Amino acid sequence: MIDARRLGVIVNYNTNPIMDAVMSRLVPAVAIVIMSTILAACSQGSATPVAEAKKAMPSGQPVETARVERGELTARYAGTATLQAEREATLVGEVPGTVLHVLVEEGDRVRKGQVLARLDADRSRLQLREAEADLQRRRNDVERGDTLLARQLIAANTHDQTRADFAVRQAEVDLARVGVARSEIRAPFDGVVTRRWIKQGQLLKAGDPVFDVADFRDLRADLRVPERDAGALAKGQKVDFTVDALAGRPFQAVVERIAPVVERDSGTVAVTVRVDNAAETLRPGLFARMEIAFLHVPDALLVPKTAVLGNRNETIVYRIEDGKATRVPVRIGHASGARVQILEGMPAGAEVVVTGHAALSDGALVDVLPADAAAVASSRALASTGAKRG
Repeated sequence: MIDARRLGVIVNYNTNPIMDAVMSRLVPAVAIVIMSTILAACSQGSATPVAEAKKAMPSGQPVETARVERGELTARYAGTATLQAEREATLVGEVPGTVLHVLVEEGDRVRKGQVLARLDADRSRLQLREAEADLQRRRNDVERGDTLLARQLIAANTHDQTRADFAVRQAEVDLARVGVARSEIRAPFDGVVTRRWIKQGQLLKAGDPVFDVADFRDLRADLRVPERDAGALAKGQKVDFTVDALAGRPFQAVVERIAPVVERDSGTVAVTVRVDNAAETLRPGLFARMEIAFLHVPDALLVPKTAVLGNRNETIVYRIEDGKATRVPVRIGHASGARVQILEGMPAGAEVVVTGHAALSDGALVDVLPADAAAVASSRALASTGAKRG
């Protein structure tokens, strides 16, 4: 028989039936709570390392890519210019005088030699009459001297001086006649009066502007073409252009002149384009957008322009290999639309980054995304980069 006192156990006997019922229900509930706590702790302990492992795994930079493809390339130079009249002139008064008559207005068509205005030439006419009278006297002196010299009644040098005086006076008469003729302002060529500078009764000084005249049938445009493109241009080459004022209506022109030298400051070549405007649809001063197709390559390596980064010293493309971005130097050629030609550094079929390379570095891990997702990721990357720099 076991002695409870010897074992150090105190045994209490509860003979209350109500307490027995409460204890019988409480013990299982406590046991359930304890087991739930233990299971939850075990579950959290096992999940934490997995979450940390996933967080520790490196994530790639989201990018959008495209393939290097072979295709047809037509290189074009695009530029803007203002149309100018090939023949235009500002007429000036060559003799002083009062404006008596203004015979044309702005917008009038004129013919070569047509009188546009007349000045008061009374003074010039009087000077001409005086010079002509003196010229006749000197002509008589020369004729008389010829007779006397033949009879050896005068010295030869005296007669030579008479002839010289007559020649001088003849030149003065010719100059006076020019002055009288210049009192009429005449059109130098067929064209249109684009501006009138004078008014009737105005006192005009020599050199004052009188009219602006331009020939609308023959226009030109001056372009500045980069030296790399200018080498492929040639005289007579076709030029396509549109004019904003005429709702983008297409027109054609030709290359007329190419400067033989490159401008040192801008690195461009002056190219003159001739526009045949026989219908006079166009006018000087219109803004034109011109395009010259100067090179055609039937089988060129092409990539989107957005894939190419760099400056004049170095041009690079990020190529995707084994889930990483590799920085590859390339040499590019001409551009056509949204694509540019690759001359060296990239084979056909290579996968290159076109979107998302703003924060990309050589050897970085990448995740290739669809176009829409890559655009969103690129904007987020730019914002993140700006925040870090700030």
